[in-house]
Amino acid sequence: MVAIAEQQVPFLESGCVLIVGLVTPGGDPHATRGWGLDVHSTADGIVRVLVDGDHADTVAAIGEGTPVAVTATDVPTLRSVQLKGRIAAVETPAESDPARVARYRDEMFEVVGRTDGVPRHLLERIVPTSFVPCRVVVDDVFDQTPGPGAGAQLPAGLR
Repeated sequence: MVAIAEQQVPFLESGCVLIVGLVTPGGDPHATRGWGLDVHSTADGIVRVLVDGDHADTVAAIGEGTPVAVTATDVPTLRSVQLKGRIAAVETPAESDPARVARYRDEMFEVVGRTDGVPRHLLERIVPTSFVPCRVVVDDVFDQTPGPGAGAQLPAGLR
């Protein structure tokens, strides 16, 4: 596990676009969307991400110990941070999850609408009807912002 810098928390918990990469039981890559991320422990590098639960392939890939990469990207600037680790637990949905998804969705849709001009009613079509809460232990943090530094591991103070 690796610590997550306090300065990363507001960004990671914002309406930034979340792409979740998983490894299927057969070893194949699988990507889906995240619908909200909360940092539970900066010191221990623990986050909780709500993963799209509408697709059988996604749900089949989610399990304790599954390797995972969560990429968070700010739409206007393309600033991107990738958290790599493993799923420590697949959790029971919490009563607060629908409100968390709504906050994330509203923030993300506002930014995408403002930046790309996509009307909200079109974006609403991508919202899943179910979510799988996953507790992730982060092992590495990378800068994935497009440019010459993309792919570099962030220094300890910036993770």
